[in-house]
Amino acid sequence: MSGRMSDMNEKPDSNTDRTIFDQKCITCGAWMQRTVNLSKNGIRTSTYSCPECGLSYTVDE
Repeated sequence: MSGRMSDMNEKPDSNTDRTIFDQKCITCGAWMQRTVNLSKNGIRTSTYSCPECGLSYTVDE
């Protein structure tokens, strides 16, 4: 193999490269605030919250 498989399994260097849908609230269109937490197990979670309508959700990375 030419190493292409290892290239496909690598994660992007930057976790901050998000689509507009992750940065804008789906209900009111306001910019969401992002909070990143790292657990003791090494799991990184991002919590998105909207200051306008109160929508929030958490994503494991």
